[in-house]
Amino acid sequence: MLKLHSVLVTLVAVFILSGCVGGASPQENIYNVLEETVQKEKGFEKVQEPLVELEKKEQEIFKKVIGLGMKEIDQIKELSDQALDNIEKRDKYITNEVDSMNKAKTEFEKMNEYIGKIEEDSLKNQAKKLQNIMEDRFKSHEQLAKSYKEALEKDKKLYEMLKKEDLTMEQLQKQIGEINKTYEKVLSINKEYNDKTDQFNKEKLSFYKSAGIETNQDSETASKGN
Repeated sequence: MLKLHSVLVTLVAVFILSGCVGGASPQENIYNVLEETVQKEKGFEKVQEPLVELEKKEQEIFKKVIGLGMKEIDQIKELSDQALDNIEKRDKYITNEVDSMNKAKTEFEKMNEYIGKIEEDSLKNQAKKLQNIMEDRFKSHEQLAKSYKEALEKDKKLYEMLKKEDLTMEQLQKQIGEINKTYEKVLSINKEYNDKTDQFNKEKLSFYKSAGIETNQDSETASKGN
């Protein structure tokens, strides 16, 4: 199954804005918004390792179930219950991830307050472009998480079906087909999300350069899905 990895905008850097007198410039304020956004979005980074481990375990369970015959229904039921518990845990992790992303999105919206205060038109346009890309990235993540949860619901239905002694091969194949289609959708959205992440990383560095913001040489970038 496709791993839904964390999405993380890490923009930790030390910067110097030349010519800034009498308080923070719009560029500085935008930088601060991005930095706070980093902290808000960072929360779901912690869920990724256990989430990946759960995905691996679920795959192992599925292989065991498929390798059993219907005469071993008791063992199939036991394994299916383990898989259902696994799915429930993964769903909670994704919910926590979405919560962190929503907090980051709320923080990022503050950027709009400062864009209009940038005096140089070309720099203002760069900031708007950066903002639009990030907003599209947020939307892609929202769709990605939604599709992943839909896949989990179909996985759940599959294991509930496997616990039934009158399950037919036709029913099983149909459900597996629906699951595959859902994960194909997840894969497609994930590619779109990764494209937006690449664009954001490029435009972020370009904006920093144009704004005279000096970052550390190995400035970290937004993370992509898998």
